[in-house]
Amino acid sequence: MFFLINLMFVYLTVSHVNTDAARGRKCYFSSKCLCFSLLPTPYYNAVCSHSLLHAIPVFKDNIHSIDLSYNLIQRIQNRHFSYNGNLKELNLSHNKIKTLSKFSFHGLRKLSKLIVSQNEIDSVETYTFFYLQSLTYLDAKQTNINVSTLQSLHFLKTLRMDFILNGSDSFSFRLLHLTHLDLSGTSGRCEARTLTEDVFKFIPIIEDLNLSACKINRIYKGTFRFMKHLSILDLSYNPCLKFSAAENVTKDLPYTSIKILKLNKIHKTFEMNTMIKRSHVRHLRKTNLTEIHIDSNRIQKVQKGVLLFLPSSIRTISMSDNEFSFGDYLSEIMVVPVEHVNISELFKSHLPISQEERCYLRNESNFPEEEVEKHISSLQPNFVPFPHMLKSFVYRKCLIRYQIPPMNLSANTIEYLDGHQNMFYSLIGPLCPLDHVTYVDLSDNMSSNVSKVFFQCISNLQILRLQNNLLGFVLPDDVNGEILQHVPQLREINLSENRIPTLPYHFFKSQVLVRRLYLDGNLLDYLIFKIDHMKDLYFLGLSNNRFSYLDETARAQLETVYKNNKNVSIDISGNPLKCTCDTKDFIQWMGNTKILFNNLHFYTCRLSTDKKQNLNNPKRLYEVLQKECASYTSLVIGLISLVFLFVSILTFGLVYRHRWKIRYMYYMVKIRYFETKRKTNEKKIYTYDAFVSYENNDRSFVHGQLLRKLENDAGLKLCIHQRDFLPGHDIAENITSAIHDSRKIVVLMSQNYLDSYWCMFEYNMARVESIYSRNKENILFLVFLQQMSSGSLPLLVLELVQSQSYIEYPYDEYGDTVFWEKLKEVLA
Repeated sequence: MFFLINLMFVYLTVSHVNTDAARGRKCYFSSKCLCFSLLPTPYYNAVCSHSLLHAIPVFKDNIHSIDLSYNLIQRIQNRHFSYNGNLKELNLSHNKIKTLSKFSFHGLRKLSKLIVSQNEIDSVETYTFFYLQSLTYLDAKQTNINVSTLQSLHFLKTLRMDFILNGSDSFSFRLLHLTHLDLSGTSGRCEARTLTEDVFKFIPIIEDLNLSACKINRIYKGTFRFMKHLSILDLSYNPCLKFSAAENVTKDLPYTSIKILKLNKIHKTFEMNTMIKRSHVRHLRKTNLTEIHIDSNRIQKVQKGVLLFLPSSIRTISMSDNEFSFGDYLSEIMVVPVEHVNISELFKSHLPISQEERCYLRNESNFPEEEVEKHISSLQPNFVPFPHMLKSFVYRKCLIRYQIPPMNLSANTIEYLDGHQNMFYSLIGPLCPLDHVTYVDLSDNMSSNVSKVFFQCISNLQILRLQNNLLGFVLPDDVNGEILQHVPQLREINLSENRIPTLPYHFFKSQVLVRRLYLDGNLLDYLIFKIDHMKDLYFLGLSNNRFSYLDETARAQLETVYKNNKNVSIDISGNPLKCTCDTKDFIQWMGNTKILFNNLHFYTCRLSTDKKQNLNNPKRLYEVLQKECASYTSLVIGLISLVFLFVSILTFGLVYRHRWKIRYMYYMVKIRYFETKRKTNEKKIYTYDAFVSYENNDRSFVHGQLLRKLENDAGLKLCIHQRDFLPGHDIAENITSAIHDSRKIVVLMSQNYLDSYWCMFEYNMARVESIYSRNKENILFLVFLQQMSSGSLPLLVLELVQSQSYIEYPYDEYGDTVFWEKLKEVLA
């Protein structure tokens, strides 16, 4: 028993210590610092960042790391760290330190990581770093620390610092154990217009070298020849370098262990397009390069044979934000052993830069006459070559408007296709073969059509993302689920933000394995499509639609899914849910079901009084509704019974009293009906040739041009509401009579028209007239006075645009003549 009590005491003590260590507590030496224990060792990590410290606290010898970043420290007192011989890491970044003296780091014999970046250091004594014999990592970005003061750091492996190299300086790094050197101007200051073979001669085991944004104009041959361990080289954002100057780099790379080469934006944004030549890359064939990045270089042409010089080890090529043109080099793509390709943002628009970097060397033309070749492709139409080992293909944000037609692809092993944010307005397909593809992203493409064969050759697809398109125009017509019938392996489907009003019952009939289904941000008001066959479904997104409740059928389907998957959840937040007597069964179900509602604390519904009510406690809300609806139902039944009895007695009495008069009226109406029917069989003569429906802001066009062209010149008789409506009559009556007495209705469509209540009234009355009174005759003719996107038009107008006649008013002399002739022909 005594043993068990001791064991429990030890467990509680250790648990308390572990919890305390995880949270951190105020340090005994400073209330502005938090100390985190490194159990089971006696050491602590001290975090004193963002504490407005002006001086460094005194630390004991049991501190493992210290974070003093983002403070107001101006100096390090001599020998301040003399008693911190066990300190391993020290962060002094983002302070106001100006001077480092000889004894600033005295006593830090075990310090391995030092960060002093973002300070105002402009004075460093010669032997400042003498006591840091164990230092392997130093970050001195945004300081004036000179590399000559670091020569005593014999074991330094990683160095991040600013680098300013004047053309007349004779300079070289002398850090024999350095493996990672970051001199990038993107995170600090770097200016080295010319690099010679002596600069990096004495860092022979360097593995990672970052020289991006260093304003490099010229690199001598032999600069990197001594770096036999170099595996990562970044020369990006040196727009004065050019591919011709980078040729000296590629000549040195066969003597290194290069794996990753980054040459992004080594060509100016607003210069002429460039061309990749065989001489630029021919030396890469002798390397073991696996990745090459050449983004943002205005590359338009690729000399034939360039792709054949890429090494057999190449696996990733990134070349986004360029301007590639069609050429014979495309026929060489299939032999490149690359697995990942990114050609996003083709023909991207750029904003002018206020101060572009000045280049100190003559810019040579990238298209000398002897290098220009005629590109006459021998590729077959609709044939797309792909590297045979390609796994992922990224083609994003190219914003070129075109449809995806049927295509024949070369044999491939593609698994990942990303076509996000383009303008593929119609998905026709199929694209064959794509037997290995498991991921397709075609979101944000303004696509309003997808054919029933588009996914025919992607049978192993698992993740399909089509959000933020306009597929609501086509998906409701797929009553047999033919669009997705070829992709039964789908695990995730995203159809959010597609303006979908409804989905047919069998739309997802082939998707048994779906785990996540996203339909958020559409126009759904009822869940009528089948989901209870999705045995693995664990998330259904229906947020921000138009659901006022989930009916009994939808709830039954969800309960069936829950029986197969106990972790299923649903999100119906952002819908106009109702909490009334008619939906109390839905509220009761919400309180009783074990299905998880995501973001339930955000759910609200409207009561019968139109007041919003929080839905975070459905059970309590149901009890309130049950009491209110019970009394309300009895009262309603009683009132309805009394009203019905009263109306019945009154009706019987009136009928009995006026029984002979009613008979007389019946026969009179019958006689007049037959007389009217005989008249309607005769051909109708219309008072007007056309009724012109327009908004007052467009009246200058009507009175200035339309009447002159159609009435004066063509002799047509038009009905204009400001001129021909009968005064004293109701507006709606005038509109109905004018439409009924006109052979055609001309609608002058504009944004003002869509915003006007009476204009839309005229439009809808004309539609009813054409459907019910004229046997669906096409009497409506739309004239667009301005350019209008499909997204700004209501669905009723879009349907008419797609199925009937319309014309756009031109703004040129020739188009104007054609426009009036066509309009006269329609109305004549």
